[in-house]
Amino acid sequence: MAHGICLLDQALDLAMQEMAALEDGAYDKAVALAEKRNEITSMAWHMLDGDNVEEWRGHLLELNRVQEHLTSLATQARDTLRQELQRSRRERQRMNGYHQAIGQALQ
Repeated sequence: MAHGICLLDQALDLAMQEMAALEDGAYDKAVALAEKRNEITSMAWHMLDGDNVEEWRGHLLELNRVQEHLTSLATQARDTLRQELQRSRRERQRMNGYHQAIGQALQ
């Protein structure tokens, strides 16, 4: 049982690192941390037993709370990237229009 709790603590630590990576815009690092966190959480889940259920429950609830925050951060990052891509597309279209207008004016 104690090993399972240690694994949940490791998963929580990885979740905090993942949160920092998302906040810093290090999305590849955040993905790698999320994958590692998922592996460790799965390993801990298989160790779940009837002893100290409340301790397990507390750790799992904390992981769930952090996961909700991570989901919120990821959604914000996705929306920000989507907006930046749209701005970039509009700028590229505008520049293409300028180039076409200049090319026609020079002819």
